[in-house]
Amino acid sequence: MNKLLIVLASILIIGCAHQEKRIYTAPSVVAVKTSVEKVRQYVRPEGHAAVKELSDAITTYETQVQDQSLALAKAQNDAVYWEQKQIKALKELWIWRGIAIVSIVCVVGYIGIKTSWKFLA
Repeated sequence: MNKLLIVLASILIIGCAHQEKRIYTAPSVVAVKTSVEKVRQYVRPEGHAAVKELSDAITTYETQVQDQSLALAKAQNDAVYWEQKQIKALKELWIWRGIAIVSIVCVVGYIGIKTSWKFLA
């Protein structure tokens, strides 16, 4: 009996494991941009077009990362919203189930009392 109490107490005390929320951090292109700007002064005149293309590619990449970050944030917010709605709906469902069970028990009890439980024999 003592072991059973110890096991039950440890289950109640320990509880469930908590899962940490992961926060997504988008990659930054600041270091790449500063490196390109540092190199720009050492590039020959015929290489300026390539450096401009590189800068444009970095800017395009940064825009795409920002768009994906916004989409990810929206998806995370939607997931949290729908999870909260689901939890609320389940609570309401269990309340109505409880009301239905209590009603059925009351009706069966009332019929049993009125018939002096003769239908069981």
